[in-house]
Amino acid sequence: MAFTIPSGVYNKYIEAVDSTIDIFGVNCQIIFPERVEEIDGDTTSNPEERRSMNAHRRRNREPYSRGDKTFRTVETTQDIKLKVYWNPKDWIGVGYNAEIPDNTIQTIGHLSDLPRLRKASELIVHSGIDDYGTIRFERQGEHYPIGLQQDRYVAMFWRRI
Repeated sequence: MAFTIPSGVYNKYIEAVDSTIDIFGVNCQIIFPERVEEIDGDTTSNPEERRSMNAHRRRNREPYSRGDKTFRTVETTQDIKLKVYWNPKDWIGVGYNAEIPDNTIQTIGHLSDLPRLRKASELIVHSGIDDYGTIRFERQGEHYPIGLQQDRYVAMFWRRI
């Protein structure tokens, strides 16, 4: 016997979970590694003197310098609000018995933030209390959808660095 759940039940559920993320959620920062290219040296070109076109093929190479290209990694941060569960007893069930090491947290957020969370290399929890020390985590395992229809919220595990 099949029965249908009215859409009003889903709407109330979404309101309740959204409000718990807004009220009990913690301001966090996700960190993206970004490669920045830097060119050292004189890289000026002078098209009027025909120094910029095929300058590497000319015999007199002294007046033209290509410069040295170097790459460095820069940390870019973005703010995000997540529910953070520190105690394994409070974690939302994953559907199987997983062996989770110590110093691991579970976070719950909106599925719309998943692309940013997957791209992030690290997570800073409680970014508002950085004066007392930074709490950094790295992603452990893959994400998994949660909720009634499993189309609005996502949970992830993070391991302390």
